Amino acid sequence: MKITDKQIIKIATINAPLNEVWHSWTTSEGITAFMGVPANVKLERGGLFELYFDANGASGLRGSEGCTFISYVPNEMLSFTWNSPPTIPYVRNHEYKTWVTLFFSETAAGTYLRLVHTGWPEGEEWDKTYLYFDNAWGNVLKVLVAHWEKN
Repeated sequence: MKITDKQIIKIATINAPLNEVWHSWTTSEGITAFMGVPANVKLERGGLFELYFDANGASGLRGSEGCTFISYVPNEMLSFTWNSPPTIPYVRNHEYKTWVTLFFSETAAGTYLRLVHTGWPEGEEWDKTYLYFDNAWGNVLKVLVAHWEKN
């Protein structure tokens, strides 16, 4: 399998303190608060990073099941593995996972967040997944920004 240099990059400025935005990504409660879905998150190397977009779905089809934290620097960076939606079963069921890295920094306007999704193999099914997440990550950051605008 050949890994390409393709990346999805999304940025947002969130009107909230950095430590609170960090909490939004690194705890089950934080993710549930902004995403509105149950989560099982344990911030440690190899710890779970599971969001359940379909909490009542069949095992293995609920969300980011099996995804884990790769690394983190508190309040600066975190990375985790990521899978595919069930609508793209070849990628979803593949043993290989792409990864997402979030970079956090404090600004006068709040918290600057840069999301980078990398590790994309060549292939039609991987390209479909890339296109899916190129749209989805932008929506996730819009939800995060909106969450902090109303809080």
